[in-house]
Amino acid sequence: MENIQVLERLLYSCFQNSKIGHLVKGIVHNLNGPIQILSMQIEIFKMDIAKDLKVVESTLALSLPDTAANQLKEFADNLQRRTERLSQMEDVLARMENMVNVITNRSQDGEDGQRPSILNQVLEEELDFWNADLFFKHQVEKQLALPTIPTLIIINEGYLRDLIDCLLDACIKQVQETKERDLKITLRQKDESVWSLEFEHTGNAFPSDWDQDISRYSSEINEYTQKTSDYLFLVLALNLAKVRVEQIGGTLEIEPQKASCLIPNKK
Repeated sequence: MENIQVLERLLYSCFQNSKIGHLVKGIVHNLNGPIQILSMQIEIFKMDIAKDLKVVESTLALSLPDTAANQLKEFADNLQRRTERLSQMEDVLARMENMVNVITNRSQDGEDGQRPSILNQVLEEELDFWNADLFFKHQVEKQLALPTIPTLIIINEGYLRDLIDCLLDACIKQVQETKERDLKITLRQKDESVWSLEFEHTGNAFPSDWDQDISRYSSEINEYTQKTSDYLFLVLALNLAKVRVEQIGGTLEIEPQKASCLIPNKK
C-alpha cells in the first residue's frame, strides 16, 4: 500500500509540473507582445530625445544671454539623464525578452528528429532556463567551460535538452544540503567523432545503484516523506538522462560527484 501511495504522489507531481509548464508557455506567449511594444516605444523615445539634444546643442553654439544658456544647459543635462534611465529600462527589458525567448525555444523542441544544433548555445540557453530556479541562480556557483569555437553537430535537440535538464536537476538536488555548492560543466572534444559533456558538483554523492529497477526503491519505503520523494525524483532524473543519451547514440557514466556523457559528433 505504501508503495502505491508513493507512486501516486509521484505521478501527481509529474502531472502538476506538466500542467504548470503548459500554462507557462501560454503566459510567455501573452508577454511577448507587450514586451515588443515597450521595446519599440523606448527606442522611439530615445530617438526623440537624441533629436532634442541636437537642437539644444546647436542652439547653445549661438551667442545667448547667460541666463538662457544656463537654462538650455540644464535642459540638456536633464535630457541626458532621461536617456540614461531609458537605457537602464532597455537593459531590463532585454533581459526579460531573453528569458521569454529561452522559454519559447525550450517549449518548441518536440520530437522533430535530428537537426543541426550548436552545443555551446544549447548549454548556455539551458543554464539561462534553469536560472528560473532561484536556488540554482543565487546559491550554486557555476563554472562553464566551453570550446572557443562553436560546436555544430547533427542531433535531436529535444533529447539533448532533456539530457542536460535531467543532469542539472540531479546535480542541484545533491548540492542543496551541502555547504559547498559548486557546479562545473565542461564541454570538450574527445576525438573527431565524439564530444564529452561533464557535470561535476561538490554535493552529496549520486547513489551507486541508481540504474537498477526503480520499483525496488519504493518497495523499501515504509512511510512517505519529502526526502523519499526527492530521492525518487533523483533516480528518475538519472534514468531519464540515461535513456536520452542512448537515444542520441551516446553513453552516460555516473560517478559519486560527476556525470559524464559521450555524444556522437554527427556532421
